[in-house]
Amino acid sequence: MDPNIVLPREIRLFEYDTCSDQKTATALFERRASLQSYLNKQWLTLGFENQLPCVRATHQVGILPFSDEASTHLLFVAPKGCRDEFDLGLRRFLELLAVGNSDAPLVKIPDGWQGKPAAHKFLLFLAHHYAHLLKELCRYDFRSYYRSEEGDLRSHIRGRLHVAIYARRAVSGKSHLLPCRWEEFTVDNWDNRILWAAARRLKQVAGAIDAQAAAWVWRPFRPLLPWFSAVAEVPITPDDFRKSRLGRTSRFYREALSWARLLLQGSDVPSAGGRVPPLVLDANKAFEQFANVVVRAAMPDISWRVMEQECLDFRAGDVPIRPDLLLRDSGNVVRAIGDTKYKLVVEEVPSSQRQSETPEESVRVRIKSSDWYQLYVYMRTANTSRRFFVVPFWSKDGAAIRWMPQGEFCVPPCGSESQLAVLCLNLLQPIKSVKDQAAARLRHWLSESQS
Repeated sequence: MDPNIVLPREIRLFEYDTCSDQKTATALFERRASLQSYLNKQWLTLGFENQLPCVRATHQVGILPFSDEASTHLLFVAPKGCRDEFDLGLRRFLELLAVGNSDAPLVKIPDGWQGKPAAHKFLLFLAHHYAHLLKELCRYDFRSYYRSEEGDLRSHIRGRLHVAIYARRAVSGKSHLLPCRWEEFTVDNWDNRILWAAARRLKQVAGAIDAQAAAWVWRPFRPLLPWFSAVAEVPITPDDFRKSRLGRTSRFYREALSWARLLLQGSDVPSAGGRVPPLVLDANKAFEQFANVVVRAAMPDISWRVMEQECLDFRAGDVPIRPDLLLRDSGNVVRAIGDTKYKLVVEEVPSSQRQSETPEESVRVRIKSSDWYQLYVYMRTANTSRRFFVVPFWSKDGAAIRWMPQGEFCVPPCGSESQLAVLCLNLLQPIKSVKDQAAARLRHWLSESQS
């Protein structure tokens, strides 16, 4: 390890990329032992850049604290769209999360965030949006609920007495202890514990930046203390979400719990930065959820259904195949199959290769042969002639969407003329507008299959 190379406090990577500064990239690779918990989780990978070993980010966007022998550092993995204009790309990514999880726009945060470090901005955007969801919940639907409890009571029985345990204790002279199980109706239920733990998680991660950052992030949550002050501050792991109940009956809890799950992802991962936990968001999953929202909004008839990851039998005795999206009509007939690819397959066509200067001629899609093979099998198995890909692209000045019909298969999978298309979503345009335009275009295409 070169002692002359000092890592900065905050190190920035982009999705699927490494440090732009070669010296920092080399120093980070030499400290890979400090990142082992993230490498085990495949939030980071080891690779080569310009024939030199390096640490490379994956599709997990967020803050990964780690410590070396000298100090603590923050590894911030930024979304792809942040390369050219950081603030715009960060906001669009969080809009993508907001629309994908609750089909609601991202909350505008007050002035004062401009000029702050990248990781601080990231946490501020998250904190204000999540605090807004909790405020709406407290205003309209804050609930008490039952929480399972058990313990040894004296002089009275509460709930159900565990007879077998009591009998063993009575023989040993401890008949005064009554092992009971009961249900406590309280605001200190698991749903509220999970929601408040996510808020505390944001503050805790911000504390790794500095005390001022933690105060800024915690500010929107202070008005919620009268509701959550009675909620116990207990550690939450992904397994605790199984104890949640209120999300099944309350829209407010369902939306807030969806965001809490995002914020608490990785809470069972050993921290590489001492007490400070990581905070990461799965960009691949975020795009898939957004694509699902687009497709559901595009249904040409209320009787149509969107089936996610539905099993299709392909080979007897083998594992069934699972297309991302199956679109079924009222007669349960598969009308189309959708496939989401979080890959950069849209590229600009060089001027020398264009036949004209129309928008359709200026770009093309490069979809791998393996994806086309998979597409063919899906179409043949589901017996449908329509299939579409949903892919992202990033263009600050480009159109919100691009609809790109593709050529037919030489041998149609279903014996009839197949219709293939690629729906390209521009993730640097206002996400709500992208969703509306994409849904309208896809709806028009699907309506043609009804005629």
